Parts: sequence; C-alpha cells; structure tokens
Amino acid sequence: MHARFPYGPLEHYPHLAAKEVVIWDRFVRANPQFAEMADYDVTCGQKDKVPLGTPEHTKEDWDYLRSWKIDAVAIKDGVHYVIEVRPRAGLGAIGEILSKAIMFQEEHAEIAEVEPVLITDEERPNMRALCAEHDIGFVVV
Repeated sequence: MHARFPYGPLEHYPHLAAKEVVIWDRFVRANPQFAEMADYDVTCGQKDKVPLGTPEHTKEDWDYLRSWKIDAVAIKDGVHYVIEVRPRAGLGAIGEILSKAIMFQEEHAEIAEVEPVLITDEERPNMRALCAEHDIGFVVV
C-alpha cells in the first residue's frame, strides 16, 4: 500500500466527518512521532456487484462507493496501523475496527504487521479492557 500523505497535521483530512477531524487532529498533534506516512478513506473488503441498469457514470465509481472505508492507515517502520476514529466509541467500533483490519490484511498479504487502533474522545465503560482483549490499540484524546 502506498500512502499519499506525510503523517502530521493537515489543513484537510480527506473524507473524515467534522467530529472525527477534531479527534484525529488532536491525536496527530499530541503524537507527532506515531507514524511517518498516512492515507485516508482506504477501501477494504469484497466489492458489491454492479446492479443491472446502473447508470454508466455511477458504474465507474461503484467499487469505491460500495466499499468499506478505513478512516486512516498510518505507517511507521513497516507497521500499518488500521485506524478507526470514532466519537464516543462503543461496542460497535470494536467489531468494525477488527473487521476492517482483517479485510485490509487479506488484501495486503505482503504487509507483515497490521495493527488495529481505535481513537476516540471519551472513554466509555469496558472499552479499554475489551480492546486489550482483542489486541486493539485504544487511545482517548
């Protein structure tokens, strides 16, 4: 996988929602050495079939539009951190980040180390322990 951006504060983070931008920017500024490169809105998983009758202009973007998206993939020393940025992250975020990390690893078998990370703005009950149980990095900023 080739990352498109140097890791660090950006004027605009591609495809992150406004609340996610606040959390991610806070994380990036607080952890300047976390990574060297990053990419955003990275697709993963199997693609849907294009339904019959889909307009031509939509067919061209179908794979992207109907794919699962990883908020960010940060890279340092060959380790690819698959990152979910979630305000007030709850149990659903654990399943989502685990699933996305698995799909990413399946598509990029050449990458030896893939680590899921959940970044949030509020620590909710049980989240830290559950993330640790599933080897998910858990960061509250």
